[in-house]
Amino acid sequence: MGPSPRMKRSNGFPPLSPEIIEHVLIHCHPRDVAAFSQTCRAAYQIVYHDRDQYLWRQLFLSYPFDDPRESLQRLRRYSPFDWKSELQQRVLAEAISHSPHATPEELTDALQTFLDVVRTASPVTQGYERVPSQSLLWVVDALQCNNMLRSPLFNHYNTSQNLAHLRSYLALTLDDYDEDDVCGMEWMRVLRTRSRCYVYDFGNYCRENDWGPFWKNGCVNWVHVESIINVLLFNFAEFSDPSLIDIRPPCGLEATRAYSAPGATTRDPRDWAGIEGIWARYVSFLDHRDLHAFNTTTRNFRLDGGSFFDRARYGEATLLLNLDLYLVEPDTVPDYYTLERFPESDNPLYPTLYFSGTSTGCQPNENELIGSVHMNEFGVVRWRFASVHRNRMQWRSEGVQVGGVASAAGVVGSWTSVYHEHADPVGPFWLWKVPNPT
Repeated sequence: MGPSPRMKRSNGFPPLSPEIIEHVLIHCHPRDVAAFSQTCRAAYQIVYHDRDQYLWRQLFLSYPFDDPRESLQRLRRYSPFDWKSELQQRVLAEAISHSPHATPEELTDALQTFLDVVRTASPVTQGYERVPSQSLLWVVDALQCNNMLRSPLFNHYNTSQNLAHLRSYLALTLDDYDEDDVCGMEWMRVLRTRSRCYVYDFGNYCRENDWGPFWKNGCVNWVHVESIINVLLFNFAEFSDPSLIDIRPPCGLEATRAYSAPGATTRDPRDWAGIEGIWARYVSFLDHRDLHAFNTTTRNFRLDGGSFFDRARYGEATLLLNLDLYLVEPDTVPDYYTLERFPESDNPLYPTLYFSGTSTGCQPNENELIGSVHMNEFGVVRWRFASVHRNRMQWRSEGVQVGGVASAAGVVGSWTSVYHEHADPVGPFWLWKVPNPT
């Protein structure tokens, strides 16, 4: 902190050094600090001309928020963190989320802030696996006391991706409703139908988006990701098989933290993505005849409200698969694996990884899996793999990590036929790490 004039005696208070005043301010709410800065020129100097931002850094960390610097390095943001402006944005977003009179612009800004807070939450570290993120607790507290994420003011194209991004991370954990909540039940019914319309629409899959939940420029289509998560979560809720009822992927913001997956903090240093180990995978699919019928009728939810899925007579199934994966060297990948390879990463900390393994499920035969994991320039982790039977690829899967590297929430995406012929099936999947058997 640069030199600052000593506070002069005023209203009977003795003069205090800037260091003492700063120490007192650290224990105040940022709003009180802002009010103090208006009392005199010297107070304003102490609060807003702190060259090293020590005061604002301490206010930020004691709010409390996680220290974002390690997460920002993972996201490849290397510019200095502006503690003052970031704290001001977060306090403002908190106020907006509680305001019944917030404008669409204010809600959009608050949404971006909440998303940034989630993405910069501290990673899980060894020995502190059960210590929650203070930043994520703050986000949940700010959102769960209102219906901000259901606001009709968000029905705008420019907010749809950020809204879906945050809702993908929350995974319906803030969408609880009572049995007598008619509006809540209707909201969930519409949400499920709209999500199914998106996931099972052939028009949302093509070579240019890698047959997955992405845009043609390679960026994640979070509306697609949220729809996949919704479809699977609603399907899970209807399980009647006792052996499946308790087998669910971890959900909620805490599950999106980097290295929150089982064993991630003690992984092999080469395995930055936490690939090696045992995984569970759910895949859902429509009966082929129903999938074809849906895609030859009106598929646009906005036009017919998803009336196809309001009918009782259609078939959708969900299967559980068990995977055992291990890393392999790129030059050992067999020739019959012909999916496009991710580009080599320019970040030596996160090289593109290749893996192989087995997938077993309800059928007695065991399929081989071959694939790769890549971190793109924005810090997003993508998965691509194929299911192989008797040295022939059968199914292709494209997914995105929900949250940070090696998050407990795992990977969600789409599976399709490797042939991509007309009317070939398509469906959603959810893949997550489970503890190794002892």
